[in-house]
Amino acid sequence: MMAESMKTPVTLLQELMVRLGETPVYDCVAQMGPAHSSLFEYRCSAHGASATAVARSKREAKQEAARGVLARLAAAGVAVPGAPPAPAAAPDPAPAPPPRTHVALLKELCEEYRLAAPDYELVSDTGPAHLRHFTMRARVGRLARAATATTKKQARQLAAEALYSYLRDHSARLTSDFVEEEALARAHEKAMERYQEAAAAWRPDLGQRVADYPAGLATHAEPEQQAAARAVLAERAGAAAEGGDEERLARAVDALGLALEWDTLPTHSDEVIHVVSTSRGAPPLAQWGASRAGAAARLLDTLQLALRPRPAHTLPAT
Repeated sequence: MMAESMKTPVTLLQELMVRLGETPVYDCVAQMGPAHSSLFEYRCSAHGASATAVARSKREAKQEAARGVLARLAAAGVAVPGAPPAPAAAPDPAPAPPPRTHVALLKELCEEYRLAAPDYELVSDTGPAHLRHFTMRARVGRLARAATATTKKQARQLAAEALYSYLRDHSARLTSDFVEEEALARAHEKAMERYQEAAAAWRPDLGQRVADYPAGLATHAEPEQQAAARAVLAERAGAAAEGGDEERLARAVDALGLALEWDTLPTHSDEVIHVVSTSRGAPPLAQWGASRAGAAARLLDTLQLALRPRPAHTLPAT
């Protein structure tokens, strides 16, 4: 019994599912907050039960989600050795409301009242590497609002909030039937649908040899995808190129049909190391830097090397 109690919820759930001939599924539902203090929301599903949890690390969120599934399975009568007992009369917790994002609200408002789709533009990027200030402009038709913050995501949200508030304040009579809670729920459902479709579309290439890893992108990406990514990478050579390496990296990775994942690693000092990696591709590529911009620049260099044209090998004439 002591050995069972020392096992983590993820281990206990995995062992239980092996006995039942099933596999637990973990999904990262959302990542919220700034890069230095992100919150991760994970969902765990197994044997007809599911639970979600929010924590400051992916590992902790997965453990808590697994703990919730174990509690639900135990309450349903499944023998779960070492699982924490489910509270006798405690009701199921109410589902967490969708995160309040003015980018989503502005988009839903424009769609519902047939306005032009919101457009976002990086206006300026100033300050030293450890204290960047980004100014983003949100535009709907001829209306625009700008905001400045220490991250592009936050500046984008603030600009969207300013423009959304202006539209609501000056068209309150026309948009009186627009319910923000319902709009956020719709946006959350759409995001989950896109996430599930993307998660089901890709499978790793188990037949890829380690020797083929250096040429992985050039081998598996379509020629059109490679050309689009190279066009983005070529912008770095232009002195008047708009945007920064972080924005270019996002566009290059999107052109290749991949996804970006950002993480931070603590150091012995108060600073953190920023890590960026590609996912949904083979091989996954990763780089790091003292700042997000530095990590993005390193990964752009890696992509440029991986996508460089390779000479065709020909047999010598006999």
